[in-house]
Amino acid sequence: MRREYSIAVLGLLLAAAATAAPCPSALTEISGRVAQLRHVPVPFDPPCRLIRPGELRGALDLKLRRDLPVAPELFLQALSRAGFIDGDPSTIYSQLLTFYTSQVLGFYEPQADEMVVVDTPAAARIEGALVWAHELAHAAQEHRFHLPSRLVAMKGDSDEQRAASAVAEGEAMLVMFLLNSPASGDEQLSDAESAVGRQAQTLSPPPGVPPYFVADLIFPYTAGFSAALRAYRAGGWPAVDHLLAHPPTSTTELLHPERPDAPGTVPASELPPVPEGWEEVLTDAAGEWGLAFLLGRTMEVNHADAIAAAWDGDRLRLIRNHTNPATWALAWRLRCTSAQARQTLEEAMQHNLPGLLTRLAPPGNPRLTWVASGRTLEVRAAWPQPPPSPRSPS
Repeated sequence: MRREYSIAVLGLLLAAAATAAPCPSALTEISGRVAQLRHVPVPFDPPCRLIRPGELRGALDLKLRRDLPVAPELFLQALSRAGFIDGDPSTIYSQLLTFYTSQVLGFYEPQADEMVVVDTPAAARIEGALVWAHELAHAAQEHRFHLPSRLVAMKGDSDEQRAASAVAEGEAMLVMFLLNSPASGDEQLSDAESAVGRQAQTLSPPPGVPPYFVADLIFPYTAGFSAALRAYRAGGWPAVDHLLAHPPTSTTELLHPERPDAPGTVPASELPPVPEGWEEVLTDAAGEWGLAFLLGRTMEVNHADAIAAAWDGDRLRLIRNHTNPATWALAWRLRCTSAQARQTLEEAMQHNLPGLLTRLAPPGNPRLTWVASGRTLEVRAAWPQPPPSPRSPS
């Protein structure tokens, strides 16, 4: 795989205030080719804005506060309490900002329909053209399908957003590859897919950044590129267009297109309500990807993936105590494709989940309650018991 396809493009996710500026020549020279390849109505010339490298950190902080379902500090606490990450959330956020800002050359901002350019020499060099092709592909997605804007609206369902984001990134990777190798056949496309996977395996989190964030950053590019290639092989650009217009609604649908039926859902109404004296922090769907990652923290990854592949919907709710904010609780309802798969998941979670939830309501391991019925499993961790009903007078 050539260096131009480096997963350094993973970090092109920011939005920021900037000053108007001419577009780099590498960007303007390739914009027409992107428009022609992706049948974007002309004129297709998103304006450019310039941002100084020193402004990136603050800009990323503003974007995360806008796009995450809750404030970044609280979101990191939620990931920690639920067992997805280790470490101190307050220090993790600083390291995470550093990690993300180190990846940026430029990005497309859908709200203003413009290209934001980091003012560095690399932005104008010819090797930057493929990065701009990737970002211009996102602009084309917005012009034709409004997909980047739709992604922002999905922040209440992380699994749906992750699956749709994978489609967006995978199609942009395909555009980038085909512009650089227009005569590519199926063998070259397969080589590119394998190269992306190999490079992803070599990436490791920088100091202070939990592996969750690298895995979450990689997934849209690896799984998304595979999905885009699958569609392209099956029906060319019309099939890819259909994927962009109707992206999968879960990571299961993205990863298992062979399934005859769409995965199910677990509505938030099936979770227990927030008890008196507590407040809701986050209600979300972990999805197959999230479940596999969590199980994979304490068991063999391939085994975790196989168990999570039976996912057929989930919803979790994290709450914390009003008077003691250090005390949290979790209710998580999951549905599997069969009762047998649910039993396998239940055994795995009963063995692994207690050790992952030690930070939920310290000190010690939380009290876990398990309820299983048919294909459905619900676990409550440190969930407050309802007050006893008043006795009737005798």
